Amino acid sequence: MNTLRIALVVIAMSGLAATARAAGLAEPPSTTQAQPDAGAASDAASASGDAVQEPAQPKAEPEPEHPHESSLLFPGGIRIGGLFDASYERVGMNGSPGSGQNAFRNYHHFVMVSRQGNDFPIGFNAEVINQYFYELTARLWRKGPLRLSARAGKIMVPFGPDPLFHKNYGGLSAIDQKLLPVVWSSFGACLRADALVKGFSLAEDLYVVQGFDLSARGNTLNMQSDLQAYNGDSARVAVGDRVSLSRGPVTLWYSLYWNPLPFGRHLFMQALDLAIWRPALPVVNRLALGVGVLRALISADSSYGKPDAVADAGAYYDFADYLWLRFYATNWLYLQARSGLMTFNNHKGFSYDAERATSADGSHHNVAVVAEYAGATFSLGYYWNLEKVGEYPNDFLRLMVMYAF
Repeated sequence: MNTLRIALVVIAMSGLAATARAAGLAEPPSTTQAQPDAGAASDAASASGDAVQEPAQPKAEPEPEHPHESSLLFPGGIRIGGLFDASYERVGMNGSPGSGQNAFRNYHHFVMVSRQGNDFPIGFNAEVINQYFYELTARLWRKGPLRLSARAGKIMVPFGPDPLFHKNYGGLSAIDQKLLPVVWSSFGACLRADALVKGFSLAEDLYVVQGFDLSARGNTLNMQSDLQAYNGDSARVAVGDRVSLSRGPVTLWYSLYWNPLPFGRHLFMQALDLAIWRPALPVVNRLALGVGVLRALISADSSYGKPDAVADAGAYYDFADYLWLRFYATNWLYLQARSGLMTFNNHKGFSYDAERATSADGSHHNVAVVAEYAGATFSLGYYWNLEKVGEYPNDFLRLMVMYAF
């Protein structure tokens, strides 16, 4: 399966635009201008969510004073931005051009409002239609290259690459994502520190948020549907930290997240991500690359090892990785390929437990051709979804038009 994933990436970048897959979801701009491709809300965005997802400048830099640089500016430091799309899809495909059914869908319909500026230290960011996030921000301290800021409310959880919130783990992004929440926002607060030291940009996000919960003792944790407190008397408080290091075109992120769960369990999740963005060298200045891995460990039930232990009381883990590669033919046209493995409820091995494999486990691959112009993004892509058990026709083609301001 690893060989197949590598081969698909190589083929895609060789120029098989005919199989190019649409990606293009954007993230709801909470820290940067929306990039039409990231995904689910892009951070909430598209069911396809790929083509335009990696940050245009993946550096661990301080967040900009204004989250939406291309948005509309009004008196008093108020800015308004939006993100909208329309998609034609051919779903339920099995590899044959004539297979599948037609579908028309919309994934992005967001309006973002912010108020921030150099003349006042307190700001506000919000997505006002679906209320995916709304937060107060504050500049706390600055001295030379060091900065300290904070935000609180329903914040975008700083886990994984920045500035993206649409995740690529498993080779899927945006609304296609099956592991993490499509739009991972939660009530809580975050403290951010930035520094520039000898040409290196460093950033750290330390946060406390509403975490995941288990509705019943025998349930397996689902990180898309269990992001809530089932016990109304007690919220699940999670803590996390993300550290990033950047120099030139290279950025490295390490993220960790700890969440106490009922019945003596806890969630400990880690991710490592690397992005290289168009180095200033001949030929490779047309290339961008990202790679990452995530592993989420759920500890054993408190009954584990006892005579009255519940079924499946032992520890288990979810795993996902990804690799994406982008080739810029021009500054407005590029080809992208992405691939990843995603497995759930594993007991053995580091990434995959063949004895517990189900149709939820598998690899995901896509190729896309994307054009961007004046806030508009046009993408065409094809997605292959390969199950470890019980392969079924769920490939799809997506043509998406998106506009962000």
